[in-house]
Amino acid sequence: MCDACRPVCPRNAISAHATDKTYVVDADQCNSCSNMGAVRCVPQCPTDAIVKK
Repeated sequence: MCDACRPVCPRNAISAHATDKTYVVDADQCNSCSNMGAVRCVPQCPTDAIVKK
């Protein structure tokens, strides 16, 4: 867990999973940074673990 994506999320939609040592994106909170012009979490991920759909 590198934690590069979580702090850049403007909607706090990314959280650390309690037991899996992974991160979870809350689909109800995430709006793909639509009001910002560009997704912020994807470019920060050094392992390409986040995929924008």
